[in-house]
Amino acid sequence: MLNESRKNRMKKIIIAVSLIFVAGIIYPQQKNHKWIPVEIKNAWARPGSKEASSAIYFSVINKNGKADTLLNVKSRIAEKTELHESFRKSNDRIGMRQVKFVPVPANSKTEFEPGGSHVMLVNLFKDLNSGSSIEATLNFKYSGKIKIKPVVEDK
Repeated sequence: MLNESRKNRMKKIIIAVSLIFVAGIIYPQQKNHKWIPVEIKNAWARPGSKEASSAIYFSVINKNGKADTLLNVKSRIAEKTELHESFRKSNDRIGMRQVKFVPVPANSKTEFEPGGSHVMLVNLFKDLNSGSSIEATLNFKYSGKIKIKPVVEDK
């Protein structure tokens, strides 16, 4: 009976020491990881006419060891803003489709560019002329809301 009691006590001590050890490894790693918001570079938009569509392009630089996700984009310049990707159709033509989000891998640069991912501005409220700028807010899962001012360029 005494021997069984010692075994139970030893098991409890081993479990307690193991939990303390694991917590000591995990907690400092979580505490020291500081999230760095993604950076947005080279934002620009295509010219467009009132009631037509345009697009916004930019680079997303993620210096974190963890992926982020662009969830949506808001702008008062158009009736709707949509995340889009371009794709090759079976007849070798390029098509576009709306996507729900765009993943931004860890330690990467993700390009939003013609022929790839982009932000579609649907039903513009006014003309977008070269040299002007517009405002938009990118909403990321971890980096939160980031305001940008793309310059309208005819590239």
